[in-house]
Amino acid sequence: MQKIAIPVLDNKLNPHFETSLLFNIYIVEDQSVVKEYLIPVSSQMSESLPLWLAKNGVTDVITNTIGSNQINLFNKNKINVFVGVKLETPGDLVHEYIDGTLETQDILIIK
Repeated sequence: MQKIAIPVLDNKLNPHFETSLLFNIYIVEDQSVVKEYLIPVSSQMSESLPLWLAKNGVTDVITNTIGSNQINLFNKNKINVFVGVKLETPGDLVHEYIDGTLETQDILIIK
């Protein structure tokens, strides 16, 4: 089982991970989405988003831009991070991920 988190804004991938206050969560089993839900994030939690997502069982994160400190926290918690993803709907992105066609680029915000 995989649990994929995608930061959203106006039903599209939020281009700025650190400012996202809403995440689409997808549970994937046997290459199919078996559950999808939204979780809101407190604005005070931006510094600990990787830890909070890890505690919620997230295994993978799909995002556009993200800071290197955030990536390091995800790596320490054994969470895969897919960076530089185009700004599409979360549903399209998770299906591209499942199909193995998700395109990424190295877009980081160095802090």
